[in-house]
Amino acid sequence: MEWQSDRETLCTKVFDGDLQIGLSIPELEIFFCENGEKVRHSFWFDDRTPAYVEAWYLVELLHRDRDRSKFTIELPFESKNFFLGDTEEHDAPAVAVELKAMHDCFVIAAEILSQTQQKLANSGDVVAEIGDISCKPENFTLSFEVTTKPDDRANVLVGMSLGDDLRPAPFFFVSKNYAESAKNNHALDFDAANLLSLNKMSEQKMDNAAVINQLLQDAKSCLG
Repeated sequence: MEWQSDRETLCTKVFDGDLQIGLSIPELEIFFCENGEKVRHSFWFDDRTPAYVEAWYLVELLHRDRDRSKFTIELPFESKNFFLGDTEEHDAPAVAVELKAMHDCFVIAAEILSQTQQKLANSGDVVAEIGDISCKPENFTLSFEVTTKPDDRANVLVGMSLGDDLRPAPFFFVSKNYAESAKNNHALDFDAANLLSLNKMSEQKMDNAAVINQLLQDAKSCLG
């Protein structure tokens, strides 16, 4: 999913010609977009199971006269804590504070990553292409990928994680070839030397500019 800075939401790439599905984290709201514009009939996860979600998007596709046979509930990735069936109900109000904190982290991180993108693009370093800021659904990290000029598959991922099995607090990272690693990435795949934790940022009183400079330094080191 791609980060939409103007709406502060996540949104899928366009599918079936003109459709996208968006996600607002604070309210756990998902919605359809047509030609880039949000449409009515949002869905809120509170007191709803995954089966309700499936029924909602199938009805929305039916209303738009779309061929539902082209769509599937099978995911192109694995999620070890994924909710399935009718037994699990989401309770957004119970985690409202946490959802707001996650949203705020994404907003700040997106701005930092956007500025890092621009500085890398203008740096004249060995960069062939810089991807959009997107959210990796497998581990819910916000990141962009940098491809080096020689096609040696030495891609670099620059991003922010809300936390993982080893590090419960948010952290920024720069990781060489991370996007090309095994399908089931282990938490230790991150290079500890290129991690910037929330605790470190707080202890050193780092502002956005300092964080951006650190990410640039780590990215150029990996690209070099």
